[in-house]
Amino acid sequence: MAGRPAIKHSLRSSAEKTISPFHAVDLEFLTIDSVCDHDLYLRTNNQYVLYRAARLPFTQKDKLRLEETKQSTIFIYCQTEKDVRRFYEHNLSNIIDNKKISTQTKADVLFKCASGIAKEIFDAPENKENIGKTRDVVNNTMSLLAQGTDAFLQIISLSGHDYHTYTHCVNVMAFSVSLLSSLGVKDPELLKQTGIGALLHDIGKSKIPLSILNKPGPLTDSEWALMKKHPSFGAEMLAKAPVPELGRSIVVQHHEKISGTGYPFGLRKEKIDLSSQVVALCDAYDAMTTNRIYQPAIKPYQALQIITQEMRGHYDIEIVEKFIQLLNLKKD
Repeated sequence: MAGRPAIKHSLRSSAEKTISPFHAVDLEFLTIDSVCDHDLYLRTNNQYVLYRAARLPFTQKDKLRLEETKQSTIFIYCQTEKDVRRFYEHNLSNIIDNKKISTQTKADVLFKCASGIAKEIFDAPENKENIGKTRDVVNNTMSLLAQGTDAFLQIISLSGHDYHTYTHCVNVMAFSVSLLSSLGVKDPELLKQTGIGALLHDIGKSKIPLSILNKPGPLTDSEWALMKKHPSFGAEMLAKAPVPELGRSIVVQHHEKISGTGYPFGLRKEKIDLSSQVVALCDAYDAMTTNRIYQPAIKPYQALQIITQEMRGHYDIEIVEKFIQLLNLKKD
């Protein structure tokens, strides 16, 4: 790794520890016989000592040897938060599948990876490599969700109440995959494609000026007209990206309503994909229950009241009822 320090390093003062480039990780996080792509260090006698150089595999023998010496953690050398997340992305499948790692820890790592990738996509939507990472994120989300109800509760409790486009998209992905599955859809490829579409559903907002996205007051007619174009912008941006057709369909349809009063095309129920209907509902719910510049968060029961009463006819009643059942698993 370029810029790797010398083999031994003194520990920083307590005031500097928060910015130390040495990041502690549990041995269980490391994928056996995989190249870590990070230098691995042990901490001995107030010094960091190089244990395994980047690009060399971490083996089962290495792990057993460390466990025999009562080592449960190892340190990776990272210069940025992105470097830390890259480690977790590389080992994500192992972390999700490892029965020794708690559900809470799995959900936390998954959420950080997913929201980090989503942020990179919105910061550089033309980067097809970042968009391609959505498949792995969704695969691992589905694997974690399959491990039980607690996993779903852990994932959706992590973003807090403040709205960010990228954490919002991660929430909508988790809600949508869980809701579609509870509706009886078991085809893993369909669930995966829905998750990809949900994670990317707001990518078109990257073409909307921040002055409009972050405006604290009501939008003017011309600003609202531009805002309503973000589903079409998103579909155009993904036309040649490594995204399945259903994913692109979700991006362009996620503001359609079965009553035909949605946008950008005013489609009615029979013309809207089931996956898009699911994402539309999850999108609306999460938007209402997080703090936004122009609107404070409301309680889940208040959001559901608006959906079932004020928005009655916008969403399929069966999907709404199943969503309410799903949310009953979550404690306020």
